[in-house]
Amino acid sequence: MESEKQGGLEPSVVDVLRAILAVLVDQRDALAAERPGQPRTEVMLASAGLTHQTIAQLLGKNPDAVRMAIARAQAKANGGGGAKKKTSTHGSGASA
Repeated sequence: MESEKQGGLEPSVVDVLRAILAVLVDQRDALAAERPGQPRTEVMLASAGLTHQTIAQLLGKNPDAVRMAIARAQAKANGGGGAKKKTSTHGSGASA
């Protein structure tokens, strides 16, 4: 590795982590294709606390596409209806 340092070829820590992530994502996506019902990689990364912008950058995807994939997965996990809303400040609408 010393010769790589002298030649200026040593990758940054970020580059190494991105390369590892790329390999792991590729491997995970291949396995997930064989197992329906596995959460998408975007959803797993979001559950780890990453924003959709960061996930998009890491995966080389469009941020809006990542955001929508996450939203669809969350809606599916919450019963499949994306139009359901919780009414926490207003009651059921009935008068007393």
